[in-house]
Amino acid sequence: MKKVIVVLLLAPMIAFAQKPIKPNLNKALKLWQDNKLDEAKAMIDVAETDPKLSLDGKTFYYKGLIYAALDTTSNDNFKKLAENPLTTAMAAFDKAESMGKGKGYFISDQMGLPILKEQQLQVLAGTYLNKGAAAYQEDDFDGAITYFRKSQTVNPKDTTAYFYSGYANFQKEDYKAAVEDLKKYQENGGKSQDSYLLIINALNGPLEQKEEALKIVTDAKAKFPKNSDLPKVEIGILIDLNKVDEAKGGLEQAIAKEPTNKILHFYLGYVNSKLEKWEESKVNYLEALKIDKDYFEAQYYLAQIYLIDAEKVKREMNNLGISKEDQKKKLELDKTLVDKYKIALPYWEKANTMKIDDNNTRIEVLDKLSMMYYYLGEDAKAAAIEKKLKELGVDNN
Repeated sequence: MKKVIVVLLLAPMIAFAQKPIKPNLNKALKLWQDNKLDEAKAMIDVAETDPKLSLDGKTFYYKGLIYAALDTTSNDNFKKLAENPLTTAMAAFDKAESMGKGKGYFISDQMGLPILKEQQLQVLAGTYLNKGAAAYQEDDFDGAITYFRKSQTVNPKDTTAYFYSGYANFQKEDYKAAVEDLKKYQENGGKSQDSYLLIINALNGPLEQKEEALKIVTDAKAKFPKNSDLPKVEIGILIDLNKVDEAKGGLEQAIAKEPTNKILHFYLGYVNSKLEKWEESKVNYLEALKIDKDYFEAQYYLAQIYLIDAEKVKREMNNLGISKEDQKKKLELDKTLVDKYKIALPYWEKANTMKIDDNNTRIEVLDKLSMMYYYLGEDAKAAAIEKKLKELGVDNN
């Protein structure tokens, strides 16, 4: 068999060396303007190492423009060209500024008019704001905050980016970060009432820094004297801090301005009950019920006051012994307790007819009624209440 000889012709491997890039600032700028960011980056990176161009502040200004474009581009391939391009861009802008000794760097627009560096940075900051707003609209709060942070990096003295990041942090329930951002917004000159209200809500609520919240309220009241909500917020915080004397003064002033505000009358009743001014408290709750006859909270707290005297009598009875004298005293107190329950009962019956949202409160109202009905010998009514309690999962037997 004839042997077949296969001859492999090996083409010589020719290495084509990449043509070196000759740095040219005007060309780098043109590549940036044409959105050829890969070529623009390659050109400016070489220019930065050039002995002559590395001494020209314009080199670093253009580098800032190019790297900022890399950070904001939607082109996935361009995004991979640099790590943390915004950091690099801002460092380049700073270096250009230090080398320029106050020189105002600029490029020209299509009409040949100058666009200063400051204007470029404003556009860049605005770009991040818009991207952040778009992310926020999609409920992407983390993404939104990332863009707002970048806007703050570009323009740290701006107010808008800090307000937006504060609001976004509030929405994602990072209240500590929200307060920090909103305070920075105010330090930068932001004057929105909403910034104060958001800080107060965060401090007074989830962060549980009520004393600090009270300070912010005081400051906000001085800045926004026409805001009618701030005094009410202050009153609520004072009540939470058990500063009832201060709260009472604020409530009386507020009621003088808003005499038909049922909530103010209710809170004044609450404060007076904390001060053990029971008769004044009753008047306040009744005033709230005049304004809104279906105001359950006022009815409920009013009913509680009428039980206070009965509970005192009951405790005194329970502390008595078995002596003849104590037994005689017990009979006298029993009659007093019956009278107290008869006075209190209608207020609890009225509460039971109202809309009660909280199940535990509903159970408490029924439990109090059952106890009074049994004590007053109204067994049928007590049994009916016990049936309702069982339906709610409560068995007192």
